[in-house]
Amino acid sequence: MYFKAMFDQGTIPVLEKIISFTEARHSVIANNIANVDTPNYRRRDLPIGEFQNALAKSIEHRRATNPRKFNSFDTDNVAANELGGVTAKVLTAPPSPLDILRHDNNNVSIDREMSELAKNTLLHNGMVQILTSEFQMLQTAISERIMR
Repeated sequence: MYFKAMFDQGTIPVLEKIISFTEARHSVIANNIANVDTPNYRRRDLPIGEFQNALAKSIEHRRATNPRKFNSFDTDNVAANELGGVTAKVLTAPPSPLDILRHDNNNVSIDREMSELAKNTLLHNGMVQILTSEFQMLQTAISERIMR
């Protein structure tokens, strides 16, 4: 009971959600890259804006009501799962002015996907580093050592 309360406050649940989302998005982007030459394949992605809005609303709700409890959020395409992460529905990306439809009816751009993969990887690694430092602070507090 005490440990659950300890991990449900602060930045840890927010970081868990972001890491879970970036992990799922990495898989979707890798799938797009793998299908760059597949005829009739359409680029897919996770609803980034919907995730960001839902996360912002959950954070704001937590600030307004109970700062010790992080409520899960559910939208049409993004939902919190029982492990503390996020499950997002993979959507066919809407057409963009950046899309170039090729003769084989495929709209995946390898340059765009590699760029999205790099941005997603940077976000993921940054959140993992922050989470690691949060756990190191907890470990220091539990072991009662003084940091110098």
